[in-house]
Parts: sequence; structure tokens; C-alpha cells
Amino acid sequence: MRNFCAAPNCTRKSTQSDLAFFKFPRDPARCQKWVDNCRRADLEDKTPDQLKKHDQLCAKHFETSMICRTIHFAEASEN
Repeated sequence: MRNFCAAPNCTRKSTQSDLAFFKFPRDPARCQKWVDNCRRADLEDKTPDQLKKHDQLCAKHFETSMICRTIHFAEASEN
């Protein structure tokens, strides 16, 4: 997995301990929304499994209300 955010022009790295990173979802429709919002042509040809394995987005690209936190992990919500 790459250790940087997949959003265009974002230089944040997953090595930053104060920032959550989210893997792309496996659900095809939800994954496509993430790809569309990234506006990166190089992500268009990848499958949801490829994206989940290799790419991620940092929390700065999600509204706080879209992130569900538990003791064990943080997850981007359906929205």
C-alpha cells in the first residue's frame, strides 16, 4: 500500500500519527463515488480490490460527520 493520500495535490502521508487514513471501499458503487470525487484519471481503470489494496484517502477529505469512530478503528460512512 502506498503511504500517501490518493487525493490530487494532497501531500499527507499515512505515517502521520495524528491523521486517519481510509482504504477505498470494496463495494463497487461506493468505490466509484470515491474515484469520481478524486478526479484522477489513473484511478478510473482500477478495480475496487486494486484500489483497496494500494490506495487510501486521508481524513482531511471527509466531513467530520462522515467518519464513524470506535475504540478499535475509524471508518468512512456510507455518505
